[in-house]
Amino acid sequence: MSLLTTRLSTSSLALLFMVASAAAWGTGTVMSKYSLNYFPPFILFVVQLSASVVVLWSLVWVRRLQPPMNINSLRLGSVGLLEPGLAFVLALVGLSRTTASVASFIGATEYFLVVVFAYFILRERVTRRTLLLILLTLVGVILISVNGEESGAHSLAGDLLVLGGTASAALYVVLSRSAVSEMQPIPLAALQHTFGLLFGIVVLPLGLAGGELQSLTAIPLSIWLWAILNGIVQYMLAFLFYLNALKGMPATRAALYLALIPVFGTVESVIFLGEQLSWVQLVGGLLILGALLALKGQQTASAE
Repeated sequence: MSLLTTRLSTSSLALLFMVASAAAWGTGTVMSKYSLNYFPPFILFVVQLSASVVVLWSLVWVRRLQPPMNINSLRLGSVGLLEPGLAFVLALVGLSRTTASVASFIGATEYFLVVVFAYFILRERVTRRTLLLILLTLVGVILISVNGEESGAHSLAGDLLVLGGTASAALYVVLSRSAVSEMQPIPLAALQHTFGLLFGIVVLPLGLAGGELQSLTAIPLSIWLWAILNGIVQYMLAFLFYLNALKGMPATRAALYLALIPVFGTVESVIFLGEQLSWVQLVGGLLILGALLALKGQQTASAE
């Protein structure tokens, strides 16, 4: 009886962590959209991730969780080049050209991209029904991307950049599935975010070449503090919640709950940013969420 209780407790805690991570990523997307009114994308990324890295390594030091400095640690940490590295750089540049609500819905396609990468890299089986649901998701992405572009609220280029970031995040999920069994979440996140920050510093000259540096002097202190808080929510908290969730559920199942990100992101973007979705975009978003729910039901039925 105690074993069953422990399993239920572990499962419930993992679910709670996944919902919390989705909330943090959805809220972080809205916070980033606001931050982009003041910060250029490349510099914002470095500021956000620097805040996360400082807090994470502080936690590592306080709790005495220092990881061994060996090849295996570097291997586990280097996946951070994909996420938060490449994934969030592309997402921020894309977000500067699209809306937070549209970016949230596009981000919800991550699970299907995980399935695609798992098929090609891990040779995991994909059913015909899953392929159909992937196609429905693509239709949903097309609907929310092409409609309303003429209004200037978002651009197809911005949406494609967000999709590219989502693909990078999905590849991160596939390549780091066993990472939490090899290292505790806090030092693992600290290593991965350090690699992500190094990636951001390497690509920072691309932003500086576009004149990003000149806009920094006009940014008030309160917005700098906002960007730092933004980084802690969207990077440190979201990743810690996610990595802790992976200790209690498979990565593929955890990815299903990322469908909650557009729920948090869209509601908050409407409330705090005043964004609106057209009915065609809403249909596209519902197609994405519906496909995810259908796949979740399929997996639940097959597990029983």
